[in-house]
Amino acid sequence: ALQRTKGRLSGIGLASYVDPCGGNRDQYASLRFSASGGVQLVIGAQSSGQGHETVFAQIVAERLGLKITDVRVLQGDSDIVPSGQGSSGSRSLVIGGNAVALAAERSIGRGRTIAAGLLETDAEDITFANGAYEIAGTDRRIAFSEVLKASFDAARVPVNQDLGLDSRAQPMLRDVTFPNGCHIAEVEIDQDTGQVHLVAYSAVDDFGRVINPMLVDGQVHGATAQGIGQALLENSVFDDASGQLLSGSFMDYALPRADDLPAFTLERNEVPCGSNALGAKGCGESGTTVSPAAVINAVVDALKEFGVSHLDMPATPEKVWRLIHSGIGA
Repeated sequence: ALQRTKGRLSGIGLASYVDPCGGNRDQYASLRFSASGGVQLVIGAQSSGQGHETVFAQIVAERLGLKITDVRVLQGDSDIVPSGQGSSGSRSLVIGGNAVALAAERSIGRGRTIAAGLLETDAEDITFANGAYEIAGTDRRIAFSEVLKASFDAARVPVNQDLGLDSRAQPMLRDVTFPNGCHIAEVEIDQDTGQVHLVAYSAVDDFGRVINPMLVDGQVHGATAQGIGQALLENSVFDDASGQLLSGSFMDYALPRADDLPAFTLERNEVPCGSNALGAKGCGESGTTVSPAAVINAVVDALKEFGVSHLDMPATPEKVWRLIHSGIGA
C-alpha cells in the first residue's frame, strides 16, 4: 500500500482499455525457395524497429519445420515487393503474419503430391504436422525439407506443376481484433516543487497468441513510455500573439528518459483471437492508449485532498504546484 511520506503525496491510478485494431486491409506475402533448402519471404509490411522480420521468419520456420536461419525476409524494396500495405494500426502480425501463414500453407499443399510419391501412397492419405508429411494413421513420414529438395527434381514433380514450392498470398482480413488490458501507475508528488515521480508501473495485457514474448515486451515498454511522456512531460507551447510554436526542439519539448521511468512489471493474459488463424490481436499501440489515463488517475488520486478531480495533461511541476498551493481544485 502507498503511504504518504514527509513532504510527498502518494497516489495510485488504474485504467483499462479495449483497443480495436487490424482488419479491413490486405497484405502481400510470397515464399521463394531454393534447391539448397533456403527460403526468401517477400512481404509488403515494413518494420521500423519492431522486429517484424524476426516474427515473420518464425512463422515460416515453425510451419515448415525449417531453421529460422534458413529464412531471409525481404521488405521495403518496391523492385522486389510488387504491392503492400506497410505497417500501421497494430495490424502487422494480424494481417501480415496471417498472409505469411497462408503462403506457407499453400507451399505445403504444393508439396503434398510429391510427398505422396516419395511415400508411395495417394495424396488424399497425406497429412502434415510438425514440419513433416505423413501417411494418416501411420508413423511413415517425410520432412518438408526433403520434399522441398525433391520438388526441384523434374522426375518427382507432377505434370504441369512448376519446380519448387513457391507460393504467394494476399488475403484481405476484414475482422477487427480487440487487444485489451489493465495498467496501474503509482506516483509520489513533491509538495514543495509539484514534481511528479512515477515510482511503480504494472500492466496485464491480452494480445491474443504471442509468438515472440521479448518483442512484445519491447513494444509495450516503448508504447507505455510514450504515453507516460504525454501524461507528465510533453507540452507544446505556442506564443499567444503569433501562434508561433515555442517548444520547437527537444531542448524545450521534454521526452521521457530512462531516469523518468521505473522498471515495468508486465504480465499477459493470453486469450487467442478467434477471427484469424494465428490467434493474434496486435500490441503496438496499446501502451499509448492506456498509460496516460493510468498516470493521470494516479496524480489526481494524490491530489484529492486539495479538491482536485481533473487535470489536463501534461502534469508538469508548475501545473501541479499551482493546484496544491492555490487551494482550488481543477
